[in-house]
Amino acid sequence: MPEIVNTTPLSGFASLPDDADGKTMIAVENVSMIFNMANEQLNSLKEYAIALARKELRFKEFRALDDITLDIKRGDVFGILGTNGSGKSTLLKIIAGVLEPTKGTCSINGNIAPLIELGAGFDMELTARENIFLNGALLGYSKKFIQDNFDDIVEFAEVEPFLDMPLKNYSSGMVARIAFAIATVIVPDILIVDEVLSVGDFMFQKKCEERIQSLIKEHGVTVLIVSHNNDQIERLCNKAVWIEKGHMRMLGSAHDVCQTYRVLGGHTGSKEAEDRVFSMLTSPIEADESIVKPLEADSPYAMAARLSSSCREEASPTVVVAYGEYEMEGFLGTGLAGALDAPVLLTKTDGIPDVTSQEIKRLKAERVILIGKTPYCDAERFGSDLEAATDMHCEIEALSAPTYEGLSLAVFDYGAQRGLWQGPVVLTHIGCMGDMISLSPYISEQRCPLLIKSPGKPLSDAVIDRVLSADCSRLLVLDSEEGCSDEELAPFRKHGMDILRFCEDDAYRANAVIRSWIEQERAHRGYRAKSFIAAPSWQPAYSYTIGPYADKTGSLVVLDDPQNLDSVAGVLDLLESRRGEIEQIVFVGSRTQFSPLDKTLLAKAATAVS
Repeated sequence: MPEIVNTTPLSGFASLPDDADGKTMIAVENVSMIFNMANEQLNSLKEYAIALARKELRFKEFRALDDITLDIKRGDVFGILGTNGSGKSTLLKIIAGVLEPTKGTCSINGNIAPLIELGAGFDMELTARENIFLNGALLGYSKKFIQDNFDDIVEFAEVEPFLDMPLKNYSSGMVARIAFAIATVIVPDILIVDEVLSVGDFMFQKKCEERIQSLIKEHGVTVLIVSHNNDQIERLCNKAVWIEKGHMRMLGSAHDVCQTYRVLGGHTGSKEAEDRVFSMLTSPIEADESIVKPLEADSPYAMAARLSSSCREEASPTVVVAYGEYEMEGFLGTGLAGALDAPVLLTKTDGIPDVTSQEIKRLKAERVILIGKTPYCDAERFGSDLEAATDMHCEIEALSAPTYEGLSLAVFDYGAQRGLWQGPVVLTHIGCMGDMISLSPYISEQRCPLLIKSPGKPLSDAVIDRVLSADCSRLLVLDSEEGCSDEELAPFRKHGMDILRFCEDDAYRANAVIRSWIEQERAHRGYRAKSFIAAPSWQPAYSYTIGPYADKTGSLVVLDDPQNLDSVAGVLDLLESRRGEIEQIVFVGSRTQFSPLDKTLLAKAATAVS
């Protein structure tokens, strides 16, 4: 979907409390900064002069800051948040006096130590000793002042053994040490820090932060900090502002602004979706965290094993194993695993991941059904690798073909020959990730065979024959009219089959439609889901094997991408409509996919209100 960046103030936007007794150190009043950008490239002064004479010189206006107003008091530790290109550094440069605003005023009360570009003004051919005096002079320090504080600078920078070495031989971290030590050797009234705490090694960053905290606590220095590290801003600052594309979005306590920025900052989505998410974030409802169940893993292979172990305490004589490096194998195993009451695990073409072999051993499997395309699907190699890793000898049956269509036919025939299929046939296409994740609980639960249409080709006779031979009354099509036309589906209508097509503009809308349809199907059997699985659509590999787990736990899948506010708002609407009924929300994905705040947000929507 196209990026939608919201820049208007958030509902509930509030100014900072009026501190009448506090001394104003920085007063930014209605500041705007406009840069002129040339509409065309001029390669020489002559071309510029000609364009100027012909009055053909045109500029495009770029508004880096738009009507910014801030009042920063003495002793404030003020954080500035925003995505790249939002004007944070431009604002700091105006405050530091480096830039003059196009409109508005900026008044400063006190001396400033700007840590905006560490290392600016260094001569890499000179030694560190010479650069300390050179950089100090550029910052306005006298030679005597540098001499008096030279030992402190060197001690803090920890570069004494290398003082007489040319700076070009230093690492960037060592250069940063020297620059920071010089810039903070005095106690300023105002300290400006622009991403300084993100350079150098971990110990240097910690040392820098400790010095800044010392200036704050012991000397009451007013500090402005720009950082992409929310935790750092929340830890160091008492106040913060969020600027997005030059516009002020939120001003308040560092905690409130950081919490909001974590959920909304840099995310795409409509203004209505953002307001929906913000409303839930600021709701006074206390989330019932007991309904949150994280199922996180470092890889799709570990996730498959964890999904299996989370819903299967007892042995499983049969295990379905698919190759996790490719798109459709895991989905092909979903219906088969449901029919066999087996889990789906993932393997690699170059060997069995340890988490997979250990889960097969825990399940005490006697038979493995291996699903993959030729030539990488190799039953003999898989069997020997498994035996080497676990000392187990399993019967290995390989279902393989050179194309995905052929592979789906092989899996279909395997189940048909054994009378395993019970539900409707599902017809899909390569790359249909989100819709397959959404439908996978139904596919596993109803023992549905899955057939894959070859891209750019009409339905093959082989696929048509298999659908007609399935002896089912319904065909589920996960494809657009362009991908699989109604004309191609005519043989199935003629056969009396009911055809349902699921095709929406994006995976999130499709998820809502598919999930609602599954609920209607279950309602006929008197069943209503009380467990939901939040799955990431942009990490589909983590959900390839979600079907058997959803089947075992009676769960439905909601696609939730925290970066897409429209998807989050849709999930909030669903959970709120079932408020108090939901017993569990399972979060599936990598360990960084869902933050604690993302989980709390959904839990708030599902929590019963007393």
